[in-house]
Amino acid sequence: MRRSNFILLFLSLFLMACGGNDSNNSPSPNIPTTGNPTGTLSIALSDAPMKGVSGVMLQLDELVMTDESNVQHRYSLQGQHVDLIDYQGRHSLKVVDELTMPVGNYHNVYMSVIQGDGNNGCYVEDGQGIHAMQVQDGRIPLMDFAVVANQHHSFTAEIGLYMGLHQDQEYNYTLSHHGTWSVNNRFMGHLLGEMDPQWIAECEAQNSAMLPINSEYMHLAYLYPNTVTSLAQMGDVHDVMSAGHISAIAVAPLKQDNAGNWYFEMGFLPEGTYRVGYSCLGDLDEPHRNDINNGLFTMFADAGTVTIHAGANGGSQTVMQCGRGNGGHHGG
Repeated sequence: MRRSNFILLFLSLFLMACGGNDSNNSPSPNIPTTGNPTGTLSIALSDAPMKGVSGVMLQLDELVMTDESNVQHRYSLQGQHVDLIDYQGRHSLKVVDELTMPVGNYHNVYMSVIQGDGNNGCYVEDGQGIHAMQVQDGRIPLMDFAVVANQHHSFTAEIGLYMGLHQDQEYNYTLSHHGTWSVNNRFMGHLLGEMDPQWIAECEAQNSAMLPINSEYMHLAYLYPNTVTSLAQMGDVHDVMSAGHISAIAVAPLKQDNAGNWYFEMGFLPEGTYRVGYSCLGDLDEPHRNDINNGLFTMFADAGTVTIHAGANGGSQTVMQCGRGNGGHHGG
């Protein structure tokens, strides 16, 4: 299953209701409706984090969409600043709150951003300071949607930083659309994975020669479509599917709670069945390179399939044991 087909699955979901863990401190510009039937729209942002950065700041400019008559509508987002690092896993920030809109279908939907120039706009904060960030095409793409009369419609854009955030040799950052999708909040759920500590120990032991001096292993959970049926099919993060492997569609870092138990979180996944893999060699997985065929990266374990259920109103959490799990500890 190609990544483009998977994203099309996400984009085919029409908006029907609200959900998610949102903040309400957002502007609510109303679209002129001239007495026509209307519904309301809310949009939230969330992210899948990456190691080594302490802040990823977006400065939002406009919400842009095109209606059925191919008329483009632009609405100010008032320069909102959003630090994506604050909204990981099943947490999100509502950036558009109950926007009143005429009934109809909308396409070519996106949020434009103010590009970073070193003084203003988007930026990344890491161990070397604050650096300008350029966003691909100057926008965050969003799903097409339909507005139904007298209904509230809500969706979330999930931004995969590990897959999309890149740094050059001068510490300038770019954020691509790779690993970004939108999902109808009524038809999505969240995944909490309990990772077997024996897998952690065995992966580190088997790959001891791969660990750079004074460095640490990067433990990652990889999410695949259900067309993957074995460890041998699990590819790395790559823009293009490689021969014999299927590329991951989402990635999440493993974390440890206060008691040392390993776990991971993936938020805002469309309902459906997926497969999960694990590796401790995430530092060898470059998103724009085929590392599993041409590099040193390998997958370590196949955690099997998991089915994400949305629940009655969306946003239910599914708990998965990877291997023998971690004894039921879910972080904290």
